[in-house]
This record gives sequence, structure tokens and C-alpha cells, in this order.
Amino acid sequence: MLSLLGGIAILIVGAVILSSCEGPAGTNGTNGTDGADGADGADGADANSTCILCHSDDQVIVTKSKQYANSAHSTGHTSGYTNRSFGPDYDCAGCHTSQGFLTLLAAGTSSPPYADVTQPNCYTCHSIHDTYTEADWGLTHPDATDPMTGSSAVDLGSGNQCTQCHRFVEHYLAIDSLFAGFDAGATTVTLPADGSLKRTGVHHATQYNIFTGMDLFEFTGSTDYPTSDHVMDNATDGCVTCHMNDGFGDMTGHSMNMTYEFHGSDNFHWSSVCEECHAPASPYVPHPLTIKVEAIQTATQLLLDELYVLLTDAGVMYPSDAPNGNGYLMQAGVFTTDLTAATVNYNAIREDKSIGFHNPGYIEAVLMNTIAAIQ
Repeated sequence: MLSLLGGIAILIVGAVILSSCEGPAGTNGTNGTDGADGADGADGADANSTCILCHSDDQVIVTKSKQYANSAHSTGHTSGYTNRSFGPDYDCAGCHTSQGFLTLLAAGTSSPPYADVTQPNCYTCHSIHDTYTEADWGLTHPDATDPMTGSSAVDLGSGNQCTQCHRFVEHYLAIDSLFAGFDAGATTVTLPADGSLKRTGVHHATQYNIFTGMDLFEFTGSTDYPTSDHVMDNATDGCVTCHMNDGFGDMTGHSMNMTYEFHGSDNFHWSSVCEECHAPASPYVPHPLTIKVEAIQTATQLLLDELYVLLTDAGVMYPSDAPNGNGYLMQAGVFTTDLTAATVNYNAIREDKSIGFHNPGYIEAVLMNTIAAIQ
């Protein structure tokens, strides 16, 4: 038995010795033949052909840039003033700066101050240099805008880009709360002496609400409210239909100006959509739409002036020549709900700046019934 174990041990030791004494490596074998070439990759994009999708020799960008340079968006000079926080309830940079607008769309609020802040510009409204295709002309806010007052959004096509900012912005007094009190028959609203409600109602761009006929206080009166809006029914892209119709020199188009100066007088440049029905008989007679808009604006201004006198006489608004008022600030005190609602109507229509033309029948009814209610 011992001899058997000894033999096994000798075999194991021998195996270890043999394995640790490996001889030199042999020469490498011959390489195998190369495999077949892979398929060619797709051709890269031609940089020049990509650029000329927009930067071609048709001068379109030059034209639009010149038009934009004449717009209030370009010349308003508000971006520097609004490039700061005014508190959690006032997102001024979200509309008055390009950076703030895009941040607001992405995150729900802006976050000023921004470095090298700019006015609204090409990048504000278009997705410039995102895909380097013509898709970059797409709008940054294509969806219908929330009115922020509890009303339903109205889809205005390309005009949705405009209504993101040109809408009621509750200014110190919650419009929906005032609506609730108005509908419930509440009798009074208190405006505190600290001035926190002095600009009661809406901010300075109310076009979305006026154009669509929503969020004004509809007093019951002898003037019926229209059931349709002739302007909105035909201007299917909202603001864009008229304010960005085919450019006339450096007007309309991206200037968004409806008028241009010619030999010392202002002239309207009307949209082809309007002229389908309201075309002039010849280029040498007054345009029928110009006659119409001037008549509407004259009548609307008379009603606004009448309402303003009633509001200042009631003490709810400062007169325009008051040292601490500029014609739309509200005084402190306890006022009737009707007077407060009438003030919101006045400011909303005044701040629309169309003097009634954006929604003629509706604005006339609102003003006439408002005046009758507080006389």
C-alpha cells in the first residue's frame, strides 16, 4: 500500500515538473483571408444645401428682419426693465423678454434675471436652428392658449403664438373671484388703502379676450350681445390674419403694424381675407374698410369717454389729471361690485387698443349695458 502511494506521488511530482518546463512557442500561423467589405454608410448632409433652405438668395430673411425692426416687439425697450423678479405673482419677463418667454413655455414660469437679455425676436417665436430644416420655421407655441380666467381656450391657429402674451393678466384682483361675486349678486368690493389693488383687473394686452368675446362683465341691459363674431369667424388665424398679412414694404408682415405712413397720413394695409368681401372699387377712392373702422372707433371712443366720466365721478377711478393717477388707477375704498366690474370692462377695452374693431358688436353691447347699469 505504501509503495502504491509512493508511486502516485512520484507521478504527480513528475507531471508538475513537466508542465512547468514548457518549450518555446512555435511560429505564428498564416493569417486568414480578409472578410467581405461592409456596406457603405449613408452620405452625410451637405452643409451648404442645409443652410440655403433658409439662407438663400431670395432676400426673405432681409425683408422679414426689416419689417420686424419696425415692430413694437423690437422697439418697445421693455426687456431691460422687466429682466427681474417682481414677486411670485408677476411673471413680467415671461412676455417682455425672449429668454423669459421660452423659459415660461418650458417650465411654466420664467427665472430672471437673464444674461444678455433681449426683446422678443426670431428665436422667441420660431425654433431656429433646432433641426436645420424648414421645420425650424415652426412656432414655439402652436397650441390654444389658456385664458387664465377659468374660460375655455379658443384655438386661433397661428394666432396662438400671439395670445400667449396678448391676454388678460390678472392685475392685483383675481378676475375669477370678481366674476363669482358678480354672478352671485355680491354688493361690494373693498380696495385697500395700501394701493395693492389700484390697477384692478387686467394688464396692458387684452386682445385675446376682446377678440374672442370672453371674460368681460356682461351686464343685463337693452342692448343684445351678439351670438357670433364676424371678425373672428373670418380671421381663422386670429391676429396673424390681419397683422401679418403680406408685407407692404417694411409694414405689416413681421412689423405687425396695420398702418403705414404715406405722404403725411396713415394708411391701412388690409388683409386679402377682408378684401374678399370689402374690396375698394378702385385704388383712387377711400377703402371701405378704412371708412368702417374709423366709424367704429369713433363710436367706441365716445362710449369709453362716457363710461370714464361715470367711473371718475363715482370716485372709483382717479381722473387723468390727478397727481397720483394716470387715468386708469383705482382709488382705495369700498365700491359696489357693479362699479368694480365696470372698471374692469373699461380698462380691458381701453387696453385692447383696437378701439372696438377687434369685436365691434360685442364691445358696443358691453359698453352700452355697462353705462346703463351704473348711471
